[in-house]
Amino acid sequence: MDSADSPTKPSPSGSGREPRRAEWRASAMALFLPGLVVAIGYAALWIILFVNGRGGGALARVCLLVLVIVVPLLFAYAGLRLSTTRLMLRGAHLEAHPGFPARDPIVVNYPAIAGLSLRRGLSGWITGAGSLVIERESGSPVIVSGLSNPDAALADLSNRCRTFKGREFAD
Repeated sequence: MDSADSPTKPSPSGSGREPRRAEWRASAMALFLPGLVVAIGYAALWIILFVNGRGGGALARVCLLVLVIVVPLLFAYAGLRLSTTRLMLRGAHLEAHPGFPARDPIVVNYPAIAGLSLRRGLSGWITGAGSLVIERESGSPVIVSGLSNPDAALADLSNRCRTFKGREFAD
Protein backbone atom coordinates (compact mmCIF):
# COMPACT_ATOMS: atom_id res chain seq x y z
CA MET A 1 0.00 0.00 0.00
CA ASP A 2 1.55 3.31 -0.98
CA SER A 3 0.64 6.79 0.24
CA ALA A 4 -1.86 7.31 -2.57
CA ASP A 5 -3.93 4.39 -1.24
CA SER A 6 -3.74 5.46 2.39
CA PRO A 7 -7.08 6.42 3.98
CA THR A 8 -5.38 9.11 6.10
CA LYS A 9 -4.59 12.45 4.59
CA PRO A 10 -1.06 13.88 4.76
CA SER A 11 -0.49 16.63 7.29
CA PRO A 12 -1.12 20.16 5.99
CA SER A 13 2.16 21.41 7.48
CA GLY A 14 3.92 20.57 4.24
CA SER A 15 7.06 19.38 5.98
CA GLY A 16 6.47 15.81 4.88
CA ARG A 17 8.03 14.57 8.12
CA GLU A 18 6.15 12.43 10.55
CA PRO A 19 7.16 12.39 14.20
CA ARG A 20 10.14 10.09 14.51
CA ARG A 21 9.63 6.99 16.60
CA ALA A 22 12.23 4.36 17.32
CA GLU A 23 11.68 0.92 18.79
CA TRP A 24 14.07 -1.76 20.03
CA ARG A 25 13.17 -5.32 20.91
CA ALA A 26 14.88 -8.10 22.79
CA SER A 27 17.40 -10.45 21.21
CA ALA A 28 16.00 -13.95 20.80
CA MET A 29 19.43 -15.53 20.95
CA ALA A 30 20.33 -13.74 24.20
CA LEU A 31 17.11 -14.83 25.88
CA PHE A 32 17.12 -18.46 24.71
CA LEU A 33 20.88 -19.06 25.16
CA PRO A 34 20.77 -19.83 28.93
CA GLY A 35 18.02 -22.44 28.45
CA LEU A 36 19.91 -23.94 25.54
CA VAL A 37 23.10 -24.21 27.63
CA VAL A 38 21.20 -25.91 30.48
CA ALA A 39 19.56 -28.33 28.03
CA ILE A 40 22.86 -29.25 26.36
CA GLY A 41 24.64 -29.65 29.69
CA TYR A 42 22.06 -31.96 31.26
CA ALA A 43 21.56 -33.90 28.02
CA ALA A 44 25.32 -34.48 27.75
CA LEU A 45 25.49 -35.63 31.38
CA TRP A 46 22.56 -38.00 30.87
CA ILE A 47 24.13 -39.44 27.71
CA ILE A 48 27.43 -40.01 29.53
CA LEU A 49 25.61 -41.75 32.39
CA PHE A 50 23.56 -43.85 29.98
CA VAL A 51 26.60 -44.93 27.95
CA ASN A 52 28.43 -45.94 31.14
CA GLY A 53 25.50 -48.10 32.27
CA ARG A 54 24.28 -45.74 34.99
CA GLY A 55 21.18 -44.54 33.08
CA GLY A 56 18.84 -45.88 35.75
CA GLY A 57 20.52 -44.16 38.69
CA ALA A 58 19.36 -41.21 40.75
CA LEU A 59 21.59 -38.71 38.96
CA ALA A 60 20.26 -39.82 35.56
CA ARG A 61 16.69 -39.40 36.82
CA VAL A 62 17.50 -35.86 38.01
CA CYS A 63 18.94 -35.08 34.56
CA LEU A 64 15.76 -36.35 32.90
CA LEU A 65 13.58 -34.32 35.28
CA VAL A 66 15.53 -31.18 34.43
CA LEU A 67 15.24 -31.93 30.70
CA VAL A 68 11.51 -32.64 30.89
CA ILE A 69 10.37 -29.98 33.37
CA VAL A 70 12.93 -27.20 33.84
CA VAL A 71 14.12 -26.71 30.25
CA PRO A 72 10.59 -26.21 28.81
CA LEU A 73 9.87 -23.72 31.61
CA LEU A 74 13.08 -21.83 30.79
CA PHE A 75 12.10 -21.71 27.10
CA ALA A 76 8.55 -20.57 27.94
CA TYR A 77 9.93 -17.81 30.17
CA ALA A 78 12.36 -16.74 27.43
CA GLY A 79 9.51 -16.67 24.90
CA LEU A 80 7.38 -14.50 27.18
CA ARG A 81 10.31 -12.13 27.75
CA LEU A 82 10.96 -11.99 24.00
CA SER A 83 7.38 -11.05 23.21
CA THR A 84 7.10 -8.37 25.90
CA THR A 85 10.52 -6.67 26.18
CA ARG A 86 10.77 -3.44 24.21
CA LEU A 87 11.99 0.12 24.34
CA MET A 88 10.03 2.69 22.36
CA LEU A 89 11.20 6.28 22.00
CA ARG A 90 8.37 8.66 21.30
CA GLY A 91 8.18 12.43 20.87
CA ALA A 92 8.46 13.72 24.45
CA HIS A 93 8.83 10.48 26.43
CA LEU A 94 9.99 6.90 26.24
CA GLU A 95 8.09 3.73 27.00
CA ALA A 96 10.19 0.95 28.47
CA HIS A 97 8.68 -2.45 28.99
CA PRO A 98 11.18 -4.53 30.95
CA GLY A 99 9.46 -7.75 29.89
CA PHE A 100 7.60 -10.54 31.60
CA PRO A 101 6.44 -10.58 34.44
CA ALA A 102 6.01 -6.77 34.38
CA ARG A 103 2.53 -5.97 33.20
CA ASP A 104 2.61 -2.35 32.04
CA PRO A 105 5.32 -0.28 30.36
CA ILE A 106 7.13 2.41 32.31
CA VAL A 107 6.77 5.90 30.85
CA VAL A 108 9.68 8.29 31.45
CA ASN A 109 9.90 11.88 30.18
CA TYR A 110 13.26 12.73 28.64
CA PRO A 111 13.93 15.64 31.07
CA ALA A 112 13.48 13.21 34.02
CA ILE A 113 16.40 11.02 32.90
CA ALA A 114 19.43 11.52 35.13
CA GLY A 115 21.81 9.03 33.54
CA LEU A 116 22.20 6.27 30.97
CA SER A 117 24.47 3.27 30.93
CA LEU A 118 24.87 -0.04 29.17
CA ARG A 119 25.62 -3.40 30.78
CA ARG A 120 26.56 -6.65 29.14
CA GLY A 121 26.79 -10.07 30.74
CA LEU A 122 28.41 -13.19 29.33
CA SER A 123 25.51 -13.96 27.01
CA GLY A 124 25.48 -10.29 25.98
CA TRP A 125 29.12 -10.46 24.93
CA ILE A 126 28.40 -13.66 22.97
CA THR A 127 25.22 -12.45 21.25
CA GLY A 128 25.79 -8.68 21.12
CA ALA A 129 22.79 -7.97 23.36
CA GLY A 130 22.86 -5.76 26.42
CA SER A 131 20.87 -4.12 29.17
CA LEU A 132 20.08 -0.43 29.01
CA VAL A 133 19.97 1.18 32.46
CA ILE A 134 17.94 4.40 32.58
CA GLU A 135 18.47 6.30 35.82
CA ARG A 136 15.64 8.62 36.75
CA GLU A 137 15.84 11.77 38.86
CA SER A 138 13.16 10.36 41.13
CA GLY A 139 12.50 6.68 41.58
CA SER A 140 14.42 3.52 40.91
CA PRO A 141 16.30 2.97 37.66
CA VAL A 142 14.56 1.32 34.72
CA ILE A 143 16.46 -1.64 33.30
CA VAL A 144 15.54 -2.99 29.87
CA SER A 145 17.57 -6.16 29.50
CA GLY A 146 18.36 -8.28 26.49
CA LEU A 147 18.04 -5.55 23.84
CA SER A 148 19.24 -6.73 20.44
CA ASN A 149 21.02 -3.49 19.51
CA PRO A 150 21.69 -1.66 22.77
CA ASP A 151 24.42 0.61 21.38
CA ALA A 152 22.02 2.18 18.88
CA ALA A 153 19.34 2.51 21.55
CA LEU A 154 21.80 4.21 23.90
CA ALA A 155 22.98 6.60 21.17
CA ASP A 156 19.47 7.53 20.08
CA LEU A 157 18.22 7.96 23.64
CA SER A 158 21.28 10.04 24.52
CA ASN A 159 20.62 12.29 21.50
CA ARG A 160 17.01 12.79 22.53
CA CYS A 161 17.99 13.59 26.12
CA ARG A 162 20.58 16.06 24.83
CA THR A 163 17.89 17.71 22.71
CA PHE A 164 15.47 18.03 25.63
CA LYS A 165 17.92 18.84 28.42
CA GLY A 166 21.13 20.00 26.78
CA ARG A 167 23.02 17.39 28.81
CA GLU A 168 25.40 14.67 27.58
CA PHE A 169 25.53 11.18 29.06
CA ALA A 170 28.65 9.04 29.11
CA ASP A 171 28.79 5.25 29.22
